[in-house]
Amino acid sequence: MILHPKHRQRLAVAAALAAMLLPAAAAPADDIEAAARLAATSAVWPADVVRLADDYLRRFGDTPQAAAIAHRREQARAAVEALRRPDVMLFRPAFTEAAVADPEACADAQLAAAGDRAAIRRLAERAAAAHSPRVVGWLQYGVALGDDEAAYALALHYRRQDQPALAQMYESQALAMGYAPPLALDHARK
Repeated sequence: MILHPKHRQRLAVAAALAAMLLPAAAAPADDIEAAARLAATSAVWPADVVRLADDYLRRFGDTPQAAAIAHRREQARAAVEALRRPDVMLFRPAFTEAAVADPEACADAQLAAAGDRAAIRRLAERAAAAHSPRVVGWLQYGVALGDDEAAYALALHYRRQDQPALAQMYESQALAMGYAPPLALDHARK
């Protein structure tokens, strides 16, 4: 049976909660660990990733998967800090709506929750294709995580919106981060 990503995530969270609430004898330890690991790896909101990873590491810190969970937690902590910035206008619904859009968007939302810049750009591209105003939020989130390509994409967005001051600000950020913009080519011959 194939579950929709929204239902798979709800099932993982429910299993993790049940594992925390049920006595240890009610479920095999392997099932409890697997449910907690699934919850920590399938969460799509960075603060949830941190919380679920902390719980996993507190309970199962000696497992072989603990290092990967700890790494995801540290990435999500940086993402939480990026989302707290006042210049980043991206909130929980953007992540949860992306997670239920389709399986690829769900995977990207899970990666974006841990600060994966390529996944964030793909989510911004999806938002742009859907003419969603969330494209700006996704790109701001990428910039806050140090993504030079997101900064340049935001500069181009503001240039198209006829907002030169914002375009210049993000272009300067992109250049400071090391972005090398493509050369402008003039197709007219002289």
